[in-house]
Amino acid sequence: MSSHLQGFERDTLAAVLSSKRVWLAHVITNALLMIAFFYWTRIPEETGWQFVLTIIGGFVIAFVTLWLHTATFDYFRLASERCFRKSLRSSVARILAFVIWTVIFGLVLWLIGQLWNYDEQIGGWARHILPLFLRGRITPRTMFSASHWFVWFLYFILGPILFLPLGAQVGVKNFRGFYSAATFRPVREVRFWLTYLICFVIGAYVPYTLAWMVPRKPSPLNEQTWSMVVRLGFGYFLLVTAWVILCAAIMRASDGEEATGQSTTTGRIPLVPVS
Repeated sequence: MSSHLQGFERDTLAAVLSSKRVWLAHVITNALLMIAFFYWTRIPEETGWQFVLTIIGGFVIAFVTLWLHTATFDYFRLASERCFRKSLRSSVARILAFVIWTVIFGLVLWLIGQLWNYDEQIGGWARHILPLFLRGRITPRTMFSASHWFVWFLYFILGPILFLPLGAQVGVKNFRGFYSAATFRPVREVRFWLTYLICFVIGAYVPYTLAWMVPRKPSPLNEQTWSMVVRLGFGYFLLVTAWVILCAAIMRASDGEEATGQSTTTGRIPLVPVS
């Protein structure tokens, strides 16, 4: 076990629990951004002013979104003063680099997603190259399913685990983050992989399951509406909580020698209430 990850889970949760205002900022800001995005998509483009409003509105939504997450990574780094307002001010200059990382990450996910259109071809090719004694025991349907889950693993697990620490370093170090050695520290740690999987289940799988839950018994429309509101609201809180925990975990696992020094001195991340 790496020395700088001693107390990794404890310190990550402690950092999040001491940052309730950051969590609340995510809850409120992300909700407002989703509402703004909904109304932004409904802006007509019949006149020049409406087109200009669409451009400005899209820029503002994207800027605030990237600014929020850049500041969050900066806030959870060990050298931070644990003041979210200062993180917001200092992170403005790094948003351009963060935009470039976002485009690269989105492009990579898009390319991986295209593989789902060829999962049967991939499965058939993979079965074809198997040794003859295995090929007779494995059906094409099994290989199709295996290829589908392989692409799912690349899209939801491996891709984010590789690229989110890179985005965190870019958010903290600007363009220097693209070639920072700290990017690869979380990838080498099994405990970080387990933390990501837990956050994925809490923040993605559970909300997805709640959103698509179908009532088993007939019920009035009013009850179904309230059920949907409660399920979506609870899922949203889980999503935000898991994301904040993951941001803290990424920075905790990325800080390396700096984390070792602070762990040796204090035994944990210094926790100062957010200003």
